[in-house]
Amino acid sequence: MMSLYSKLRTLIKKERERSPHKRAIVFWYDPEGAVGDLSELTEELKNDELMVWEVTKNNAFATKYQVEVERPETSFLLYAPFTKPQPEKNSLLDILLYGAEFKNNEQELIAEELSLAFAESAPFLQQYAAFFRSKQRKDRFKQLCPSHGGLHEWKGTVFAVLVRAQSSQVSDVLRVVLTGGLEGGHNPLLEQIKKFAPIEDFFIWLYDAFGLSRTNEPSIKDIFDTLVYAHVTVTTPEMKHYLPSFPTKSTNACYVFVEDELQDQAGREVWRPYIERLENDWKIAEILHKLPREQALSCVTFPIVDEIVFEWMAEILLNYSVNGLDLKEMISQRLKGFWAQGKQIEGLYHCFDYAYSLTRERYEGTKAHYRRGGAAWVEAYAKHDFQIDQDYRKFIEIYRHMGMPEVGRQVFEGLVFWYEKQFLAELASYTEEYLEEGAAMWPIPHILQQDQFYVEELVPIIENKSDRVFVIISDALRYEAGMELASHLARRLNAEVEIKPMQAVAPTCTKLGMAALLPGKITNLDERGAVYVEEIPATTLRSREQILQQTIPESAAFRLDDFIQLRKEEGLKSIRGKRLLYFYHNRIDAIGEQQATESYVLEDVSRAIVELERAVAKLTGTFGAKRIFITADHGFLYQYSAVQDGQLTDRVEGKVTEEHRRYVLGKELSVPEGTRHLSLSYLGMDLDAVVAKGVNRLKARGGVKFVHGGMMPQEAIVPLIHYREVHGHHRKKMEKRVDLRVALSSRVITQFQFNVLFFQEQKVSHDQRPRHIRAAFYHKDERISNEIILVFDSEEEPADRHIEVGFTLIEGEYELGETCVLRLEDVTGTRTALYKEENFELRVYPFD
Repeated sequence: MMSLYSKLRTLIKKERERSPHKRAIVFWYDPEGAVGDLSELTEELKNDELMVWEVTKNNAFATKYQVEVERPETSFLLYAPFTKPQPEKNSLLDILLYGAEFKNNEQELIAEELSLAFAESAPFLQQYAAFFRSKQRKDRFKQLCPSHGGLHEWKGTVFAVLVRAQSSQVSDVLRVVLTGGLEGGHNPLLEQIKKFAPIEDFFIWLYDAFGLSRTNEPSIKDIFDTLVYAHVTVTTPEMKHYLPSFPTKSTNACYVFVEDELQDQAGREVWRPYIERLENDWKIAEILHKLPREQALSCVTFPIVDEIVFEWMAEILLNYSVNGLDLKEMISQRLKGFWAQGKQIEGLYHCFDYAYSLTRERYEGTKAHYRRGGAAWVEAYAKHDFQIDQDYRKFIEIYRHMGMPEVGRQVFEGLVFWYEKQFLAELASYTEEYLEEGAAMWPIPHILQQDQFYVEELVPIIENKSDRVFVIISDALRYEAGMELASHLARRLNAEVEIKPMQAVAPTCTKLGMAALLPGKITNLDERGAVYVEEIPATTLRSREQILQQTIPESAAFRLDDFIQLRKEEGLKSIRGKRLLYFYHNRIDAIGEQQATESYVLEDVSRAIVELERAVAKLTGTFGAKRIFITADHGFLYQYSAVQDGQLTDRVEGKVTEEHRRYVLGKELSVPEGTRHLSLSYLGMDLDAVVAKGVNRLKARGGVKFVHGGMMPQEAIVPLIHYREVHGHHRKKMEKRVDLRVALSSRVITQFQFNVLFFQEQKVSHDQRPRHIRAAFYHKDERISNEIILVFDSEEEPADRHIEVGFTLIEGEYELGETCVLRLEDVTGTRTALYKEENFELRVYPFD
């Protein structure tokens, strides 16, 4: 009783504080007789400065007289040993309304605390009494319980609290429960529900939500299997003939739930072991091999499908027969699947994509672009062959990083052999034919020369414009990598990007290439191998800065990595008053030149591209760069397989100043078979070089996979990127993205599964960027369909800019003629924004 009286005193105190007259009027209806003797109650409250008055069914007038006339300033406890009358029969209702009611019934107190109608919720509160004994659980129940819910929602809220779900939606609760496993006796979340709620209620709640027939032995495993069965039979209906049956009245609700789970990375991680069990139990691999490939490709439920697709793609590439399927379309279709969102599977699809491009070149490529003449040699590489190098680099990079299924190993080995023994060999032969012409040696007329870069590209800007010029020289950034970098930079807002090929000085080495890019002429190479420009050694950062300042006093040189790390104030101070800034970047060559790390150089090309992108962003965003040139001292050749003895030439003899795997500098040099002599008189130097022909290597120290110094286009044709930041009234404040619309004449939905056609209004270009859209149907602000991510990135003409996608409505009783909304949200960037909403009319009959 002490706890009871404590609660009573708390209410009396609360009412006194609430009342402007500091007076408490408290009713206590006590039909269960919690107070055995009224005198006991009076004695207990004698020190509480209030009058205890017993209300009977016949003294309402006397009670009113006492409270309102006789003792208008006294606090009262009005004790009634009977059930509270209905409002219309309660003669003291007016006093009750301005007073308070003390409730001793535990469920009634809980109902009031939770804002539940007691008459409706009493049986529920009694059944779930163990759950509501915790204040923490009650507080969480209040947070999650829908304001207008009933028994179904109340139970769902209890389950949500017990498993710590984000909401009381059945999808959120089941999502959490599945993380505990499919075996009931070992799922801690099911055990938690059992402690505080009837577990049979939980299963009835789930079974009803997903349309399963109730059973005496319900299980999470049965629910999961039904969900997966529904999903796979919606995406690939033909599989229904081969699978065990898991009937449900809510196939679409099951399908949408699985779609949502598999779209989420965390969901896929939870589901993978469960789905892999079903792959074995249901013999999915055998079934897929029985289906036509077009049908099997539509199955996105099981990760094993991708393994089988890899087998098919390897077969197609090895036999170069597409069997009615376009490999590009196959890859594009599968990349939209859930399991391809993982880095491993996504990477392998891209690996096969590059393999397909290389295979097409292998079997369909011609040498029609191998025309005679120096300029034609540059054009052949800059317009065509660089793409083969780029695809091969990415192919090798992904293969090294991701590995490749055993079925693809033969594809890999075949393409490596073709690239190194055929493509490079034929390109080397073409190069040597051009070089043998004699008159068309180095430099090539009408092609931008590396040693003319300063005069032809920088001087006109420095002399005629006020722009500060930034120059980034990235060691060994070959042309194909420059093309990729330029394409990335072109996506930046307010960027104008131009790229063209530039012929490097030969031999294509760092010391000559770096010197050639400085103002002035190369004048000497001393016995220690130092190259001089205008009699100043161009070997260190400070000496290169000295050479720059000799021509342009307002110039400076930096290591790019060091400068990018500077704070804004430090960086601006260091370039204040400068007109010309040279930045040196060394990622690729630093890795490739080391024999221990040369095998990883292709991965570092990708890292170099990322670093240069970030550098441009920092230079333009923090340091106000409007004009940036990006180029290289030389490119490189790369060979994945072991270098054969037949590729190694004899050692060069003579007065050798410097020797490497692809070139030797000196005087009176021998010219072994497989090499060619090159006089450096074209640079104004009294010096000779011997350069390895084709892809040969000289017998010298150093690595053999990553090499440069020769005259192959991969080494000798370097990129020159001119990046300009648009300013002034032409500058755009925000990126413009392509628009889209629903391309349907009728906006009436007559089936639970249907397609919607979208049209991309503009083609993707420098001025119109791609748009990513999340699409789903909503009814009364609640999602009623699967959710789809669409990417509008077509560069094609209008006839080829349509996207058709399928939607599935969750089963429900929709009134004929009701309106639902196709909600399109822009998810292109880091923020989600509503793009547009389209109204549709619902004319679907109740789902049978």
